[in-house]
Amino acid sequence: MEQKNGAIVRRLVGYGRFVGAEATAALGQLYAVARLYGNLFQPSFKLQEKTRIGARMIKRYHPPVPPAARVLILHIRCGRGQQAATTGDDGTADPVLLFAGIRAAQEELGRRVDRRGMNAKIDSRPLSISSASPRI
Repeated sequence: MEQKNGAIVRRLVGYGRFVGAEATAALGQLYAVARLYGNLFQPSFKLQEKTRIGARMIKRYHPPVPPAARVLILHIRCGRGQQAATTGDDGTADPVLLFAGIRAAQEELGRRVDRRGMNAKIDSRPLSISSASPRI
């Protein structure tokens, strides 16, 4: 998940600051559920080929498939026992329950976010238009 901080982590967690062991445990719970949800149920594109025609680059992609299914497609020779061990799924993973787990972990993190910088007072004096515009 390190390489996709902007796409996955910040979208799930936000930019708040988390302090303490409880927040660490809540983040761990969120990452565990998000990892399963993303790997088992979120399809992603994988680059198939790149072709250069002059200065133009043409990219072709495989059809979108969840990462766990892509692993199983590549290793179709595996036995059934190894396939379940590879994905970490024994057939009981439910996307609705995983998504509910993500929302519950996000609510817990929302209660634990450090709000020191969020209560700063904003200067409410209106800016005068005549003083803001430069003279020509």
